[in-house]
Amino acid sequence: MINRHTDPIDAHVAQRLKLQRELTGFTQDKLGAAVGVSFQMIQKYENGSSRVGATRLMKIAKVLGVPVSWFFEGFGAPQFSGGPAGLRLAQPQTAFDDSLFHKKETLDLLKAYYALPTTLRKQVLGMVQSMEPQSVLPAEDSLAKTA
Repeated sequence: MINRHTDPIDAHVAQRLKLQRELTGFTQDKLGAAVGVSFQMIQKYENGSSRVGATRLMKIAKVLGVPVSWFFEGFGAPQFSGGPAGLRLAQPQTAFDDSLFHKKETLDLLKAYYALPTTLRKQVLGMVQSMEPQSVLPAEDSLAKTA
């Protein structure tokens, strides 16, 4: 769990780190070994109790196969605050519900999708994008009521 005193940027990076690690199938132990730290340090990065330094973040990004900027995606553009001159605080964007990425179902779906060959992935994506909301099957709750 992210500490409430953790800077919002650090908390966002921590969540994105955990998400990408899980999506790529790395354990905390394997990722730690790959970047030269213990699994406990990866835990601390992911729960926000330790900040990830720039050099370590670059190593982690390389191992996980994403650019460093990926860890900051979804975070708003920095804005000036009413604090000391030159102090800039980032504001999180609220347009997308990040809680979706914390559900096991979402992670399982993404892992299965990326396990498909590229040509099949494109077909699956096209099929899903072509579906209209009215043509989607009823939710599980309504299926249970009809059974």
